[in-house]
Amino acid sequence: MTAITSFKVRRSEIDKMLIVHHSDYLKWFEIGRRDYLRKAGIPHSEINRLGFYLPISEIECKFKSPAKYGDEVAVITKITSISCVKVVFEYRILNKANGRTLAVGKTIHAWTDKNIKPLNIEKAAPQIYASLKAFEQK
Repeated sequence: MTAITSFKVRRSEIDKMLIVHHSDYLKWFEIGRRDYLRKAGIPHSEINRLGFYLPISEIECKFKSPAKYGDEVAVITKITSISCVKVVFEYRILNKANGRTLAVGKTIHAWTDKNIKPLNIEKAAPQIYASLKAFEQK
């Protein structure tokens, strides 16, 4: 299953070249990821409230075309792999007006406890694991 999150590029995201600064694409990944988790029925805040975390262990972003102030963009987010110890999210950012791909990327996250110690989420919180697996397969 994918989550599509749309918004307009804000002035604060533009650099001196009048295009979106590269660091903002990583923030957009986070926006897409949080929306995905919310749509899966387990908001990021709930995962944290239960004492679990999903720190990023790897991140990748390939830039294809620049976004500009006022553009409406869509972040398409999906889980491509989930196990009891990690989750892989993939992202595609599009310009909604012309369908052009602006960036693609992925983040790999480890399941940890509140002390950032790795854990088996299937054993520690089977409901979270089952919900994500079910949403991924829709």
